[in-house]
Amino acid sequence: MAKNNNSKNTENNKLPIETKLVQQYYKEVFDPGDLISIIGLSTFYRREFAFLLENDVFVRNISFKSTSGLVNYLVRNPIKRAYIGAVYDVPPTKNNTIQKIKWKSREFCFDLDLNDYDLVRICGCQGKEQYCKVCWSLVQDAATFLDRTLRDDFGFRDIIWVFSGRRGFHGWVRDKEAGILTQEQRNSMIQYLTLIKDEKRTQAVEKDLKHVLPLRDRIIEMVAKTFFQKATVKELRAEPFKFTKKQIERLQYNLKNSTRPFHYTYDSILENKQDRDAIFTHIITYRYPRIDRKVSIDIRRILKIPGSIQDTNGRICCKVDIKKIHKFYPENAPTIWDLLS
Repeated sequence: MAKNNNSKNTENNKLPIETKLVQQYYKEVFDPGDLISIIGLSTFYRREFAFLLENDVFVRNISFKSTSGLVNYLVRNPIKRAYIGAVYDVPPTKNNTIQKIKWKSREFCFDLDLNDYDLVRICGCQGKEQYCKVCWSLVQDAATFLDRTLRDDFGFRDIIWVFSGRRGFHGWVRDKEAGILTQEQRNSMIQYLTLIKDEKRTQAVEKDLKHVLPLRDRIIEMVAKTFFQKATVKELRAEPFKFTKKQIERLQYNLKNSTRPFHYTYDSILENKQDRDAIFTHIITYRYPRIDRKVSIDIRRILKIPGSIQDTNGRICCKVDIKKIHKFYPENAPTIWDLLS
């Protein structure tokens, strides 16, 4: 991939964030209406909430009769992180824990995190603190691909994306049908979306997609095309591509000028390539969405409350328009200091 000419960003924290400042934010700025616009109001009182408090005290099995109850809790307690979970048949409490009561529904959620790309981040950024525009594009592309695939292949229509507050995005599929999917059904759908089963060996991924050509063509159009747009000539001449000068020139010309779907160009250039499987797998490995399976499959999983504060940097977990997600960078998210100034 192209050498990174973007400077690395590291979290320049104004920490520790004083508890009284966090409580002031939840009292004066936090709008529970933003959360209700995502989860709805009718089942709010049967939702599970969870919180990470000071001294790393973690509490679950909490519910509130109204949004004012939630706000009061946020204002009165030393909150570091705030989470929301599933809907149950009765409100979760210390006595009626989620292990004892009946699960009813949970949005089909996705977690895209740059950490999951550490093995293939070619820009030099690593870990929780570093990112740049080169590697940030991985989660931007992942969100757009998943949004399109969830709509086209599964028929979902009501999808919201939220900046996680730090190094990725959370996707919320809010369609009624998605909310009542069982853990087994969610697992099957994640299996469909997971192409790399074992990163330690070469896989015939493209052959596995011979019966789902719409997905295969979408991968080429949205994933492979971006890969080639960012690839250097040196990469394209090396394994597994071994493209000739003529093939590279043709590829670069079509990337800039062709109005046809990119899979036509892709198929034409790779028509006689014996190592086509290795090429497709290489592209998938480096640019295909890396989904946190547990977040999507576990029906009792909790996720950060939209509008809440990320305690490590003071940024707000805010909604992001999927059509503008490629313009969104972590620095675009407001901070607690911005909103209280």
